[in-house]
Amino acid sequence: MVHLARKHDSQSVVRTDDIAETEAIPPSFLAQILHDLKRSGLVASRRGKTGGWRLVSTPSDLTLLTIVEALEPEVLGVQGERIGVSGIAVTKAWEEIQAGTREILSRHSLESMAAGAEPMFYI
Repeated sequence: MVHLARKHDSQSVVRTDDIAETEAIPPSFLAQILHDLKRSGLVASRRGKTGGWRLVSTPSDLTLLTIVEALEPEVLGVQGERIGVSGIAVTKAWEEIQAGTREILSRHSLESMAAGAEPMFYI
């Protein structure tokens, strides 16, 4: 997603092999990830010789929270049962952790991450 954000201009697409090579992701695994992202409505694809992938939204509108909620919503879910005094205390702690995690994820946009991912060249 950060790679697509770096290349985002709302029209151009990025080839799968470019992403795989640049990000050191095995092409078969990348294909699975991209299809999950497409099913989630975060990316779109274009087929053919000039095909590839692009973000559906602008990088500034996409946060890590958006991506996690789309792909792995169970990561943000509260685990455990409210059984007994300890169960309630543990559940409350996990709810606080979940709220903090959501807040941190919402602060990181793909735009800010892409800006930080730009290679630096020194002369």
